[in-house]
Amino acid sequence: MIVDIQFSPAAEPWESLRSGVQLAEACGFDTAFVFDHFAGKLLRGHTMLECFALLGAMAGSTSEIGIGTLVVNVANRNPGVMAMGAASVQAISRGRLVLGLGAGAAPNTSWSAEHRELGLHIEPTMALRHARLGAALDEIDRLWHPGRSAALASFPTVTPRPPVILGVNSVPLARMAAERTDGFNVRSSHERLDDLVTVAREARSASDRAADPMTVSVWAEWDEALADPDHPSRRRWSDLGVNRVVLVWLRPHDPASMTRFAEAAGLGQR
Repeated sequence: MIVDIQFSPAAEPWESLRSGVQLAEACGFDTAFVFDHFAGKLLRGHTMLECFALLGAMAGSTSEIGIGTLVVNVANRNPGVMAMGAASVQAISRGRLVLGLGAGAAPNTSWSAEHRELGLHIEPTMALRHARLGAALDEIDRLWHPGRSAALASFPTVTPRPPVILGVNSVPLARMAAERTDGFNVRSSHERLDDLVTVAREARSASDRAADPMTVSVWAEWDEALADPDHPSRRRWSDLGVNRVVLVWLRPHDPASMTRFAEAAGLGQR
């Protein structure tokens, strides 16, 4: 099982985040993810860094580790602007981006407070939010297509096209991820984790992407005990077919804990 890591710009400043991603690279973590929020209080913090600006800085501070978003809320930006931001990070990182996308939360929730403050529109129903996510995938396909129109010739390009995964918390999103993207990520403690993985696998098998490998990933808060592949949670995830786990720091990262984890898990040195 591949082990990724996620840092929180709500919990620590850029200088600490830079040290964290450089240590993650040295320890052998595969990909370092960041959040896409504008207000740190949503993640128990007091500040925030915009995700594509942060990823560009992380790309310039590393050379091998993957970098990604978990996940970009499609309500946060015009989908074309989002696709151009991602393409820019892919160029700066020389092909190391993983673009995670999500449909976003409902209006009038704590998660949508930042949108209300910035005047960003959130669709009122889940079906409309899912449709907005599908439309964003359409726009990515249009803007990143190698045969795109001449009018787009001088827009940022992606070489190679980065993997796209969806943050999933429902059956419709699991199907969308399987049919249209390179995979999905779901909370490891989700009460329907088994069902979501099963639905996604069935949808993938029935799609025109059946022959393509699919990322099946879960996220969990940082727990050093998860370095053990025989940990009960890791055994359960493996039995489900999960092939990646993202360990999330919601507090400032602990370098000593990261180093111990890498040694215990046998991640190796880059």
